Amino acid sequence: MKKTIFLMLACLLFMTGCARSDARKLFLQASDELTGGTYDTAAADFQKTVDSGYYLSESYRGLGLAYMCQSDYADACIAFEKSLLNVDSQSAGFVKDVNLYLAYCRQRHGEADKAMEIYNTLLEKESDPDVLFLRGRLHMEQNDSGDAKTDFDKAASLSSDYDLFINIYEVYAANDKKADGSAYLEQALTIVNQSETDYYNKGLVNYYLQNYDDAKDYLIKAIQENSEDDGSILLLGKVYLDTDDVADARAMYKEHLDDKKNAAAAYNGLALCDMAENNYDAALADVQSGLAYDDESANRGLRFNEIVIYEHQRDWNTAKTKAAAYVGYYPTDEAGLRENEFLETR
Repeated sequence: MKKTIFLMLACLLFMTGCARSDARKLFLQASDELTGGTYDTAAADFQKTVDSGYYLSESYRGLGLAYMCQSDYADACIAFEKSLLNVDSQSAGFVKDVNLYLAYCRQRHGEADKAMEIYNTLLEKESDPDVLFLRGRLHMEQNDSGDAKTDFDKAASLSSDYDLFINIYEVYAANDKKADGSAYLEQALTIVNQSETDYYNKGLVNYYLQNYDDAKDYLIKAIQENSEDDGSILLLGKVYLDTDDVADARAMYKEHLDDKKNAAAAYNGLALCDMAENNYDAALADVQSGLAYDDESANRGLRFNEIVIYEHQRDWNTAKTKAAAYVGYYPTDEAGLRENEFLETR
């Protein structure tokens, strides 16, 4: 009898282990499908993982992202809520991440008040600069510039991340308040100037401030220091483009096409050159060539430019699909959020 019971328990444990292993494989497969942009398939496989009873919180999160990338904000909200209901041993970072996705989808679903509640709840626990920024942005979208500034100022006082200051500027710029936003760029410049060798970031902030000569000088120094600095290469080309020097921009990008480490960024730069000359077919070919390298450091710019190109080609359906995917990759990117919102009205 004891031997029989032992064998039954061993069999049960083995079956449970197999079920969990199968669920994990399915979860990883769905995650790859999500990353690859096959959202319907990803949603179906995340649902199968949920049905298995394993990895519930993670799978509901993935399901929410698959819905979100298809602009199905109602179902995305339900999935994210279920993810939070099934949180077990997940980290505080995971919980915050899901809450921020939920807030985003609430807002896009026309429930800005519920999004605000989520931000308020998170901030009651911790004065987080990122959450303060997101709540400030929501205040700005509701034409409450006073409360927006309060949140932005508090976020700025808690952070030394120059990206945050640039994001705040972009919110003001999107609301025709560039003068108000420039003050945050000046703060960002103070941060990057504390480093003697942070040439790229100095160039970036000066670029936003339209101090093109200073931006050019810093970026050239960055490239001299590291010839494989694709970010500096791309940004220096933008400086040339913004000063109507398309020829120098194109020549510089072409120099880096044979360097595999910089080729994706170089193709992105060539796409910008072709866009500046209204040659959108060539620009799209450049983007597709760049994406073929699957260089994550360059993919963000390539994916964004791809959206803009399809817009100029009046291919609104493809642009909308690409924008939804972009938001899934980069949910706090201001430019991407604006493009996605714009395309939802087309």
